[in-house]
Amino acid sequence: MFQRLLLLLVIQFGSAGDTTAEPGKLKGEALRQAVSGRTVLIETPIGPLPIRYRSDGTMAGLAPAIVPSLGTERDQGQWWIADDRLCQRWFRWLDAKQYCFKLHRTGATVHWRRDDGLSGTATIRAPVTRRR
Repeated sequence: MFQRLLLLLVIQFGSAGDTTAEPGKLKGEALRQAVSGRTVLIETPIGPLPIRYRSDGTMAGLAPAIVPSLGTERDQGQWWIADDRLCQRWFRWLDAKQYCFKLHRTGATVHWRRDDGLSGTATIRAPVTRRR
């Protein structure tokens, strides 16, 4: 049960901002820009869980430590912005239910609260630039 709750925390997260961003609520286009093309690292008791938010509205997650609760270590899904919230739905994880999050940035830390009251923290990685 704890692993499933942890997974809900970890996987149904919102987003995060970079360390140079102004503190405060992430809304609308600022929220989209904060997560689009970035990897969000959701803090958990067993280490960070990475979720990649692609700019095309899809996302991918990897959670090998939580496989017993999820059924599979990898999943993909969709994300979008609605009413100043980051919404997402995994294809398999969390029974493929939709969850939305409100996000607030304080320095490099993003505090998130899911629509059912679950909350936590995360950070995001800047997009990787490839050398040519």
